Amino acid sequence: MAGAGTVEPRSARALRVLQYYYLQQGLNHEVADELARFSMLYRHQRSAEPEPLNSHHVEFVLFGTVLVNGRIWGGNYLLGNLDLFTDVPSVNRLEQVQFLSATRTVRIPRKALRSVAVRNLSVVRMVHQRLMTYVLEFEDLYGTDACKPIHRVARLLFHLMYQQGLGAKILSGALDPHVVTGPTQRDFANALGLGVSTVEKSLKELREHEILADTSNGRMNRTYRILDPAELRAIGLGATLPGTGGA
Repeated sequence: MAGAGTVEPRSARALRVLQYYYLQQGLNHEVADELARFSMLYRHQRSAEPEPLNSHHVEFVLFGTVLVNGRIWGGNYLLGNLDLFTDVPSVNRLEQVQFLSATRTVRIPRKALRSVAVRNLSVVRMVHQRLMTYVLEFEDLYGTDACKPIHRVARLLFHLMYQQGLGAKILSGALDPHVVTGPTQRDFANALGLGVSTVEKSLKELREHEILADTSNGRMNRTYRILDPAELRAIGLGATLPGTGGA
């Protein structure tokens, strides 16, 4: 079962990171401190295939790239059953997660999160807000709109970069927020419902316009260095690349 990562040593620095993370979610110091005491910083290495999520914990992704039920997500994603006031689902109903890159998370026992939530409405609000954000993000990234492939690829890359940047602010110095690692072109294609050659063409155009750095690893490339975040965002919103017609 997914979740057999490495626990980071319990230290004053780790506790400060945990407290800061919860403060960033809009909780006050008292509640953030209580959640931090129940939580641990976790490291997951890249995994070879999807596995069921751990049913007894909730994990808040700080940064990294995960594949959940065929969709690619980055930092600020929540792993685990967030319906805190119902029974844990059976193993065969759990979501499947694959860590596409080295991933850092904040892990907390589901029972502990529920215990604090019962006494603090702000925790329920935090979870609810994250779930609502997920619904909006899913529709934005994977909804069936009329965007051209290059716009969809750029939008997903920018989303992963942006979320990674948020994690980099919490764990300063841990990574370059402009480098997204993990997904292959086939991962992007499967997640977006596109052909691999279509994703390859889109990435090639982004590199030719110096929005992404060039790479020599072809379809098995797992590293995407964003050179021009503003332009990548614009393409994701539907802007046209000069001389391409946005195809």
